[in-house]
Amino acid sequence: MGTDMIKSIDVICQHKADGTMIPLKLRLLDEDGAYQEYKIHSFKDLTYKGVPLDQLDVSRIHSSGIFPFECRIESFGHERTIRIFYSSYEHRWKLSSRQF
Repeated sequence: MGTDMIKSIDVICQHKADGTMIPLKLRLLDEDGAYQEYKIHSFKDLTYKGVPLDQLDVSRIHSSGIFPFECRIESFGHERTIRIFYSSYEHRWKLSSRQF
């Protein structure tokens, strides 16, 4: 696998009435073929990064179909930050494999 490989992951998330998503937990296969689960302790929705709150046009921003999140998880007793994203066109959550 190359260092820039993107891999699909399982994510449990909450969909709110306003159309936003909250990632709660993720699960991925490790190199031994076993699933590892990680609770998301906190997250930042990067979909709106750089857009002033009073200028948000959710329909325009979501038209890209990509919903990126920066998440804090605990892995082997250490807090770490990872980036995941949801692709609405593929209906998949993804993670860059170089993060694990």
